[in-house]
Amino acid sequence: MRRSESRKSGDAGMAARCPERPPSITGRKPRILVAHWMIAPDSKRFLDGVEAYARTAGLEWDLEALPLYQVETMRLALETQRPDGVITGYDSAEVNSSLAKTSMPVVFLRHGSQEPPPRPRLTVLRLDFGETGRAAARHFLSRGGYRSFGFVEATRDPEWSRSRGDAFRNAVAATKLPFLRFSAKDGTYQASVASREEFAALAQWLSSLPKPAAVFAATDERARDTLLSCREAGLDVPRAVAILGVNNDDFTCSHIFPNLSSVALDQAALGRAAAQELHRVMLGGPAVRKDCKVAVSGVAARASTAAPSPGGRLVAAALEWIDRHACDGANAAEVARALGVSKSLLDLRFRELHEGSVHDALVMRRLREVQRLLRDTKDPIERICGAAGFNDSSGLRRTFRARVGTSMREWRSGCLNAK
Repeated sequence: MRRSESRKSGDAGMAARCPERPPSITGRKPRILVAHWMIAPDSKRFLDGVEAYARTAGLEWDLEALPLYQVETMRLALETQRPDGVITGYDSAEVNSSLAKTSMPVVFLRHGSQEPPPRPRLTVLRLDFGETGRAAARHFLSRGGYRSFGFVEATRDPEWSRSRGDAFRNAVAATKLPFLRFSAKDGTYQASVASREEFAALAQWLSSLPKPAAVFAATDERARDTLLSCREAGLDVPRAVAILGVNNDDFTCSHIFPNLSSVALDQAALGRAAAQELHRVMLGGPAVRKDCKVAVSGVAARASTAAPSPGGRLVAAALEWIDRHACDGANAAEVARALGVSKSLLDLRFRELHEGSVHDALVMRRLREVQRLLRDTKDPIERICGAAGFNDSSGLRRTFRARVGTSMREWRSGCLNAK
């Protein structure tokens, strides 16, 4: 996936965020390989951040993106394209071996405990995810009424998962309420798919928490596992267990009931920081190893952390109804009528608990259906428009670009390239 060359810009706002950027590289356009996990909509903003820094610094970088972890593809890119610089978050012996054989400038985003061997022109940014745990704590504490807190670790409990859990534990410590962790056991969780044994163990752990409990999961996938385990244990979400994930992957969070709340990372800021480091090294600056705090852009509040109140239950019921009927062309008034409340009351509860309107929830549900049809079928846009509950294809195209950040054709092409 290739990004067009960056354009010069006098964006004063971005310049203020990058006050110490080095001067522009002259000569031919440098080829930059960005090998980083960039599949979910929020994670794609990492590449936006790289491009934004280059544009603000007056650089004409030719960006080549490798959004999926594919060892052989990365090796081929390094050997045949001979990039002038690399930004990567892929951590494996194979990748480290390939990078060690090159002399090009590299910025390595370290998520775990392992670092590539030192060499000239290799900068390591040790990512600190502590703010993620603190944001989760603030979200739960603002709602109140919980009797315990829990953290569900990522599979095999990597360092970044532990840092999120530690920060969450420390931030809720002042409540003096019980705090418990759940760790996946070896052999019960493979290939990112939880086994029956894993779900049973997680369900038992969830049942042991004093209720209502606030549970923070290391990723959106682990939040989904937690929700499925609550079903296994017969626990109501969010009244008995409130669940919050990380990464704000709309596909994962919104295709399950109740929809999952999630902490959104500021991927664009991380991309800008990585690009600035790469630019510095490309200009002859020394290779360094330093900490890099990963900022949070906010918490996407959905039904899984709705306040344990009548208003929270109303929003959860509305979101469930919307998921079933939005693609039939339903509007906000029909949602309110189906739930037996006034439209004004429903809108008020959404603004209080869902960070958006009923109309926004309807549009986002339809867009998720559009994305599913673009990814899984070859249907033309006009047919997809009707199937998803939109009135006209031109309006759908405008809405899709405004909400998703790309055209429908480009989005479908990206899905095909990722397969």
